[in-house]
Amino acid sequence: MAVAPKSGHTKLLKSVKPVLDRKIVRWYLMFFPFGKKGLTVGLDRELERRKCSGETPFEYFAPTYAETKDVDGKLVTTQESLLYNYFFIHCNEDDLFVLKRNQPQYSVLRRVTNSDGSYYYPYVKDSTIKTLQWIARSYGGYIPLYLLDQTLLIKGDRIKITKGQFKGIEAHLVTRPKSTVSQIMVFVDNWMCVPLMNVHPTQYEVIDINDSKEKEKCPHGLDNSNLSQELHDALCRFHKGETTEEDTKLAKSTYLMFSELKADTSILRCKLYSILLPACTILGDKDKTGGILKLIQVMLPKITAEQSLALLMVTLYGCTDNVFYHEKAHQLIESWKREEAPKKSKQILIQRLADYDKCLEH
Repeated sequence: MAVAPKSGHTKLLKSVKPVLDRKIVRWYLMFFPFGKKGLTVGLDRELERRKCSGETPFEYFAPTYAETKDVDGKLVTTQESLLYNYFFIHCNEDDLFVLKRNQPQYSVLRRVTNSDGSYYYPYVKDSTIKTLQWIARSYGGYIPLYLLDQTLLIKGDRIKITKGQFKGIEAHLVTRPKSTVSQIMVFVDNWMCVPLMNVHPTQYEVIDINDSKEKEKCPHGLDNSNLSQELHDALCRFHKGETTEEDTKLAKSTYLMFSELKADTSILRCKLYSILLPACTILGDKDKTGGILKLIQVMLPKITAEQSLALLMVTLYGCTDNVFYHEKAHQLIESWKREEAPKKSKQILIQRLADYDKCLEH
């Protein structure tokens, strides 16, 4: 009885394999046309077309960042690709070519041929995309247009006025003399005080903060360990999507209680912001959160106390899920784990960092 040669069977498998692979859903790598505006407009248009026609939709990951400039007194925002004009699309090979047929401006990288004759188009694993998404979120987390909460500024903070009749002037904040009302004044060039009611938050940026060398007197409530722990627990539930009504009430009362509290040193400000930042994050108030992040960015170079810096880094990581804060927090705290008996304040931060790693899945 004649037996079919194995080589014929192998050839058949080789011809079938590419067809089977075309149905596998993966994160394929594509790239934008260079020098074009509206990078993702075509992708959104194709998704809408598929939705209307009842076709299977796809998911894409095309991280961009917004660069905002002041042009002739007007804010102009341009969109730029974060990953060198590359983006990723979650679909199978057949969907890739449907996309290319309808939106030919998007290109697929050249296919890779294996030694056995099979081939595939460049793609990445789901775990890699998850990491890239984390990095993209970290780059996009700091938006320069967030407004500063004037109540968080104190005497001695230095600002630069970016718009209006005082544009370009650097000024220090002072308190209004002989006034029972706490009003912030901008002290300009040693000869004039301008109330901040005439200089709006959109018209200045903080470029330096006051760091009093006087002996610290911790304002009432900043060392409240119970409140700090309750905010931490509430923040973990927030990341899990389990925020309760009590968590929201706690965040609101915390912000009302501490937002106008004055902390005159970088150490006290670390404590203050480590309370206010989780509260604003839980409330989902992006403007207030962004304003606090602005102040922290200016303050970071002034922090020399290791434990204060660690407190702020752990808080920043827990509130922003930022890969850079994650790395810095781990660098600062890793050595503490090797200590025989770390003090209680260190143990708390070690545990909080572990909690954030768990609920943020890192």
